[in-house]
Formats: sequence, structure tokens, C-alpha cells
Amino acid sequence: MEVGIVTTHIPPAKGYGGVSVTASVLTKAWAERGHKMALIASDESIAGRLRPEHVCLGEQVEVKLYRCYGFRRWGFGLGAIPELFKLCLQAPVVYIHGIATWPSTLAAVFCTLLRRPFMVAVHGGLMPEHVDLIRRQKPHKWLFYKWLTFPTLRRTIAVHCTSDTEAEGVRNVLGEDARILLVPNGIDSRGLKVAEYPAGKGMKLCFLGHIQQEKGINAFIRAWLKVQNPEDRLVIAGRSVDGAYFEEFQALVEQAQGAISYRGYLEREEVMDVLASSHFLVLPSGLEAAGGMRENFGNVVAEAMAAGRPVLVARGLAWDHLESFGAGFVFDRNEASVCEILRKAQSLDCLEWEQMSWYGRQYVEQQLNPIRLGERIWQVLKKPRPQPLPEGALHE
Repeated sequence: MEVGIVTTHIPPAKGYGGVSVTASVLTKAWAERGHKMALIASDESIAGRLRPEHVCLGEQVEVKLYRCYGFRRWGFGLGAIPELFKLCLQAPVVYIHGIATWPSTLAAVFCTLLRRPFMVAVHGGLMPEHVDLIRRQKPHKWLFYKWLTFPTLRRTIAVHCTSDTEAEGVRNVLGEDARILLVPNGIDSRGLKVAEYPAGKGMKLCFLGHIQQEKGINAFIRAWLKVQNPEDRLVIAGRSVDGAYFEEFQALVEQAQGAISYRGYLEREEVMDVLASSHFLVLPSGLEAAGGMRENFGNVVAEAMAAGRPVLVARGLAWDHLESFGAGFVFDRNEASVCEILRKAQSLDCLEWEQMSWYGRQYVEQQLNPIRLGERIWQVLKKPRPQPLPEGALHE
């Protein structure tokens, strides 16, 4: 074993998205390079408990799952204690996905006590608005961060961030001298086909993600309803995790009088079908300031571009440079800007759209190759003594 990996959830676990998917993509990329690893995660999935044989990461990866119960989102389970202690004792170096969950916290503490080198990918947990929200409204969680999360992060080889905004959040709490490795998430586009220009009249948009305030979907719908043409359509797919916010969402869907289709949770194949039938994917994360959090990266943006779908995305995520390589439009986090960008998108003809589609796919293939990005992380991970990090940026 060259590296031990810790993550709270792992595909094919359903219902936990971003962090688990990123953990899978990165581990597969390392396995494809021939690296030997051991991975520990909870067996949690909303579709039923996972078994190790369900997790397909490559022959180079030994998978161990502990029983999760109680606080399922945080991967709680006492069986994690001996498994993680053993991993941290035996692995030469440990890579931890996420912060402030049960397994990620245990692994960071064990690595610190055992003086085992480790790296942590914070996966949005220290985005500036999120930290401010915890400091103001969640005093117990803030103490948890101050007493456990921050001290262990200061002992890492490096904190892995995927965007400048995420790196800013880390520096805000750890200081300007924090050791940060800035490398975006990769996506394997080899199995994703680029669909043709969507048939029919009107502009078709899709949103793929949880129905919650940090995603900004309700504010986006209100703006969209103001500029929507009669044949324009919006398809939304994802679980609801906020009762009051979902009720507001349902009222907006009703107000659209059939122009919005809510599909709920979809399987992977169904998600790709929704993308194929859409002109643009939208990611309005952060549009509602009261949500307290933004996406740190937005894997769905990369997946949409890999499928040849241009993107409409809020400013302040990892995609502020999107327009510079011609794969979509970036709007400021206010209604007027959203409306302006929607009108631009509506005005595109087929040829202009196809150019955007091509540019997005090329960007993913050239800049978000998971093998190359994974090797950049691996090089730092396998040199645990503090040293200057290789220059890394979201786009080169």
C-alpha cells in the first residue's frame, strides 16, 4: 500500500454526490497509473447499504466499508475507529476527503497523533460564506472547528483546494502561510458522448443538484420567469434537503404553468439524457446570499461540458474564466445579471451554440484530465516533508 484514502461516502452510494464522486474519480486515476491504495468509507447509501464488492475502483485498491448508523450524512459508526486507526498506522501517507465528518475527523486526529503525513481536500467546507455562517449561527460547530478541524489542518502536508475562492477561505482561517495545493477536480470524459443540438423550439435549460438554498435555484427561477419565452423550458433534477425551501420551490414550479419540469432524483443514465436534451446547464450557486455557502468547484459544470453542453454559471465559483474559453456565460450574483445572461443565451443561433459546445469539450479533455491532475496531487502527497509546492492554478 502506497497511500491510504479516507472518504465519508463512495460510489455507487446514492444521494451524496460531489465529494464521493470526486473521491472515486481521483482514486481511479491513481489506480490507472498503477498505484496501490487502501480506501475506507462508510457503507451508507440512500438505496441500501453498500458492500465492498459494489465499489469498483480498480484492482489496485483495497476497499473496506464500516457500518454507518445514526448520523448518516456524517458517516457515523463506531466500526470506523479500529479501521481508521489501522489505516493511519500502516499507510505511509493518508489522503482525506472532506472535513468535519466522522471518518475525516478521526483520520486527521489519528494521523496527527501517530505523526503520519496526510493531506486533506476540504471540498468546500471552508468556503468563506460557510465559515461565516458557522461562526455566527452554530457555536457548537464553530468550537468543533477551532478545537479539532483547524489544528489538524495545520499539520497537513498541504490542504488541497480546487478553486481560488476555496483557497481564500482556507487562508482566512489558517493564515496566509497555509500550505495549499491548488488543483481542480478531474473528470474522465472518455465514456461521455457529445449529443447533437437539441431538437424543437425554445431554449431548454437544466439544473442538476439538491433543491437547497446554497444552490440558488429558487432565485434563478424567479429571474428566468421574467425573461422566459413561451417555448422555453427548464428541467430540474435532484433531491430536496430543505423543507421550507422546497415548498417555495414547488410554488415557483406551479407559477411556471408547465414550463418547469421537476424530475426528482435521477439515475446516471437519466441525468445524461436530461443533459442531451438541454441547450445549457445552469449552476446559480451563491445567488441567494442567505444560503451561507457556494459550490467550491461544481463537478456538474465539468460533466456538462464533457457532454458538450455549454453552461450558465454564477460568478465566484471555480468558473469565472468560463467565457474566456468560450464554453458559456458567467452572471453576477443578482437578478439583473441573470436576466441579461439569459437573453444572451436566447439569442444564440445553432452555429454559435455548437462552437460553445466544442470549446467546452476541448477544455475538459485538455485541462481536466484526471490522470494528469491526479499525478500533480500524487507528487506532493508522496513528498511529505514541508517544501515549496509546485505551481498550481485552476487554469494554466
